[in-house]
Amino acid sequence: MAKRGQAAVFIIIGLIMAVSFILLGTANKENTSKLEPETENVRIDDSNIRAFAQFCVDTLAKNAVFYLGFVGGNLKNDVFPQFFHYDRFYRIPYYYYEGNSLILTEEGFKNLVLAKYMNENLRKCTNNFKAFENLRIVDSSARTTVEMSDDEVAFNVKYPVSINRGFQVKNLEPNYKAVVNVRLKEIIQIAQKIVENEVVKDRYIHWDYLTDVSNNNYNITAYTEDDNTIIYRVIDLENEIEKEPYIFQFGNKIKVKE
Repeated sequence: MAKRGQAAVFIIIGLIMAVSFILLGTANKENTSKLEPETENVRIDDSNIRAFAQFCVDTLAKNAVFYLGFVGGNLKNDVFPQFFHYDRFYRIPYYYYEGNSLILTEEGFKNLVLAKYMNENLRKCTNNFKAFENLRIVDSSARTTVEMSDDEVAFNVKYPVSINRGFQVKNLEPNYKAVVNVRLKEIIQIAQKIVENEVVKDRYIHWDYLTDVSNNNYNITAYTEDDNTIIYRVIDLENEIEKEPYIFQFGNKIKVKE
């Protein structure tokens, strides 16, 4: 009887242990299943935040190239010292002014206009990431370098962003890139050549050179305006920004002999 009693006790203990393992296993599965969606949400949130920043980089890259071509940039402080004004909102920079060249080098266009526009406006675009209400997101100022090839302008942006969740801080990959398809490198060279010709002799428009440029799938025109000004407009017929042909224009003011 004692042995049977001991056996019964062992069986009961075994059942209790078996049930305990089953319950523990079930609890672990439930906890795992509860944690997995949360982990997935975190991953999606991080991806969305970075995609939002990339959208701003892409948009600002296009804007930077557009504004450079159309009005000489859109910066807090003007890079060019002289402008031809159509009205108080619409003005075009002078690249040549009464005997003096005001045009920038390629490096100047890249660093002083394009990269600077990105750096000035990226944090304005992301707007403290207010679109993501339930997260504490901290960002730092962007640092941008710009490269030009024959048919594109590439913006390489370093933009540090971190996500704070309680005691956890996640640093997002800070490197972003945006590419704008436009022949800006060659267009700048065209503008530089026009200015170079006018520094030597500004009494007439060099139509022979403009004709040569047009043969490379550009539409280039020269308009005479008031105040001894010629407005040159170069249109890239091979590339568009937001479904509009890319326009690059500037003014040259002829020096009047006294």
